[in-house]
Amino acid sequence: MPVAAIDIGTNSVRLLIAHKKGGQFKRLASRLETPRLGAGIYQNGYLNQDAIERTIEVLKGYRKVVEQFDATSYLVATSAVRDATNRQEFLQRVKKEVGFEVKVASGEEEARLSYLGITSSISQLEEQVLAVDIGGGSSEFIYGAQGELEEYTSINLGAVRLTEKHDNFDEMNLLAEKMIKEVIINRGCSQLLGVGGTVTTLVAIELELEQYNRNKVDGYLLTKDSIERIFNKLASLSLVERKKVVGLQPKRADIILAGIIILLEIMEQTDSKRIQVSEAGILEGTIQKYI
Repeated sequence: MPVAAIDIGTNSVRLLIAHKKGGQFKRLASRLETPRLGAGIYQNGYLNQDAIERTIEVLKGYRKVVEQFDATSYLVATSAVRDATNRQEFLQRVKKEVGFEVKVASGEEEARLSYLGITSSISQLEEQVLAVDIGGGSSEFIYGAQGELEEYTSINLGAVRLTEKHDNFDEMNLLAEKMIKEVIINRGCSQLLGVGGTVTTLVAIELELEQYNRNKVDGYLLTKDSIERIFNKLASLSLVERKKVVGLQPKRADIILAGIIILLEIMEQTDSKRIQVSEAGILEGTIQKYI
């Protein structure tokens, strides 16, 4: 039977439907929408009603796709719902209005699922792997050795959260430096892997992808020099101008700079000159877990 995984994040809500084929799983359908469920949460502590309505409408649409494939569904909510004072209201409304049960993942569980997904798509893993998942509200740091998970940490540092808390690059850099240093201090890293909207968007911008192509993104090697070049270009543009950049989704234009600041700080503190991008993450990890 097909399995449907839905990731309810701070910025985006994503769907993946797959079924087992041999020792692997075959993708049947995927969707991505950006209802920005976590809009304003890092200022007021709760999910606002407009954001809840937008997210429920997305989930209603996903429900129809799930039913088309007669799939068993597993929903995981991450940072925004995890931190919200009114998360029970949201979970109850999703159950009542859409019919979905939602599991709120701890930061550690989110990291574990991300690692399962990331490593499923990277064929060659080195001895000291650091996989990072930069989300909207949190970032996950997962250390592994030749495919075996060793340690995982989640911190409350994400592209949406950082954008809402600070309005200038100096403050963003200082906070990112402080929080990331606490996670990766005295840890070696021979291979840096990345997942999430920030790194996949950077690849799309680098390749000037007018239409997103996961096959071109998955496994791509981004250099620190190219990331800095893209950051400087985007930082020189107004928000209206950034929305017109090829490869950058307009709904991500206001948070992309904060995401890049987080990524560059990670690369600086791990002394990494490049990062390998994985298109697989928490969705694929969820599929792997339940298949």
